[in-house]
Amino acid sequence: MVSAYTDERPGPAVIALAVVAAVTLVVDLIVVVQRIGRDDVAVAAGLPPGQIVFASNRGQDLDIYAMNSDGSGVRQLTNSRSADSAPAWSPDGTKIAFESDRDGNKEIYVMNADGSAQTRLTDHPADDVFPKWSPDGSKLVFSSYRDRNFEIYVMDADGKNQTRLTSDPATDLTPDFSPDGSKIVFQSLRGENGDIWVMNADGGSPVRLTQDASFEELPSWSPDGTKIAFQSNRAREDNFDVWVMNADGSGQRRVTRTKSDATAARWAPDSSRLVFQSNRSGGLKILVVNLDGTGIARIGGGSGFSDYVPDWQRDPSRAVASATTTTTTAPTTVPATTTTTRRRR
Repeated sequence: MVSAYTDERPGPAVIALAVVAAVTLVVDLIVVVQRIGRDDVAVAAGLPPGQIVFASNRGQDLDIYAMNSDGSGVRQLTNSRSADSAPAWSPDGTKIAFESDRDGNKEIYVMNADGSAQTRLTDHPADDVFPKWSPDGSKLVFSSYRDRNFEIYVMDADGKNQTRLTSDPATDLTPDFSPDGSKIVFQSLRGENGDIWVMNADGGSPVRLTQDASFEELPSWSPDGTKIAFQSNRAREDNFDVWVMNADGSGQRRVTRTKSDATAARWAPDSSRLVFQSNRSGGLKILVVNLDGTGIARIGGGSGFSDYVPDWQRDPSRAVASATTTTTTAPTTVPATTTTTRRRR
């Protein structure tokens, strides 16, 4: 009778195959562990053209920078020894609006795309934040605390005719125009939690788009007008992901599925991708993702600093002059104008 156990030893070929398999398994496990530990991503390539403007603390302070969509050609645009943030491209790509506390509290500023002609547009003891352009470049919408509560305001691109659009006891923040200029999307605490709302450009007919028992924030309208991106913690209480919905609030779906926060999403010029900030690779870095959640890749970045709140130039035919760091001179200030309040319908 033949025993089920034999004393036969495997041949050299079998041993070699076993060693190769074991080594391959160990290498694969090491790679998996490294990826789990670092949550690494590839470097972006083959992206639509256009400049990306962002805030970064890679210098002594928080300043505004610009780079090509592949991460090359990084240029410092402000150097004010203060906190400059929330940059937003004008529709024609020639100017950048941003917020800064260089004069003691947060105000709205505008500058040329190369960092020159930095001009203060608002002048109020309360904070004015999160500027966004109208599609024709004639107006800026922003949030202001001048009423002892954050409300949505609009003004001419030169800072004149500052007008309040919302008047609600709850906080209203981070507005963004629709591409046709007829609507404004914003976040509000009017419900139990933060939700995304939309209203007419004159402040009338506000409609709630999200109604989830979580926080939805920082909405951004796609250039083609069909979708709105936002961030939400509805899937994971301790972390935010990028979400997308149709412009009427339907079809809400999660885009990013990372172990860390994915926030402040803005659109590529062709509405095919989203650029956002994430701390998945150590410190906040700028990443890009396809709308189906695939193709996550890093744009620029490095170690020892963070990059924040990116915005992708809508008109790639406009080029930001490359070269050197811009040294800020004393900014021009637009004279204070009378602020009016527009009643909501």
